[in-house]
Amino acid sequence: MSELVTTTEMLNRLQNGWDTIQAYLKTLTPEQMTVPTDSAGWTVKDHVIHMATWEDGLLALLMQQPRHERMGLDKALWDTHEVDDINADIQQRNKDKSLEDALKTFEDVHTRLVEKIQSMSNKDLLRPYSYYEAGSTEKRPVFGWIVGNTFGHYEEHKPWIAAIVGK
Repeated sequence: MSELVTTTEMLNRLQNGWDTIQAYLKTLTPEQMTVPTDSAGWTVKDHVIHMATWEDGLLALLMQQPRHERMGLDKALWDTHEVDDINADIQQRNKDKSLEDALKTFEDVHTRLVEKIQSMSNKDLLRPYSYYEAGSTEKRPVFGWIVGNTFGHYEEHKPWIAAIVGK
């Protein structure tokens, strides 16, 4: 995406990514989503709640609220910026959620996020990350985080999910 990013373009790409991951998830059985694991012990359900958690953290950011709090993370852990440790914490805290809860959480968070992005202007997407997070010095536009925590994230996780279920 370039500096010419628009809210409409972002919403279209977000919808396409959402439709793609949802169509794929619908091809999986509940057993496929909850029983087989990858080498780290993650199920498909774990990947679903992971994506939902990061998307919810993004929503908090866009609402100028602390991401770590919305994601249920200890601030000290968040401040390490150790993504593998953060992800492990998210997985451990959510591994006992039901598949139904994980899928519903993903859908609910996504709906709220889309509503938030719909309320944003093109200029809002180009504001620096630091505009949204108090104390941050990050000057890159927030739209990069939107991409990375939504359709870019779905694209990243789909091959990992496919490896777990073998399809």
